[in-house]
Amino acid sequence: MKQFMIALAMCTVCTFVSGQKQPSSINGFAESEKEKKAILDTREGWRKAFESRSVEGMMQFYVHDIISYDLMAPIQFEGERMWRDNWINFFKYFPKEIKITLEDLTVFQSGDLATIRGLTRLQAATADGRYVDMWTRETNVLRKINGTWLLVHDHVSVPMDFQNGMALTNLKPIEKK
Repeated sequence: MKQFMIALAMCTVCTFVSGQKQPSSINGFAESEKEKKAILDTREGWRKAFESRSVEGMMQFYVHDIISYDLMAPIQFEGERMWRDNWINFFKYFPKEIKITLEDLTVFQSGDLATIRGLTRLQAATADGRYVDMWTRETNVLRKINGTWLLVHDHVSVPMDFQNGMALTNLKPIEKK
């Protein structure tokens, strides 16, 4: 994974140093609309598996040595088994219908590496009956392996209030003008 992140950073630096125009960091970039669609289709397939509560369906979108930084403890998840166990426990906490909405998805793709960033809204009732309706920030790193885009890194977060140390789970996306 460290080699992957170094390669991604080097690719960005090489593009800048070589004098090529830097791609947009606001609107994203992809080598083709076909690649962009394939990457977004991966994200949508994952969303459908998530909403159907299919851990095995979700796991098909990850590499075996996935690294993830999620909202729940521990601070990082390493590998398929740990990540699968996280989702099993997550669905125990949210035992009924779960809905997620993906917004402002932006794709950045060059060669066999891609990222998607965006906002994700989670709406669900917990096992003890509390209703959760919150937005998170999410970044996914994908790699094209044998013609298929797979998630190699997943990062989900919410901002925090540094004065009281509490997560800010009541924030909403900026309204577009």
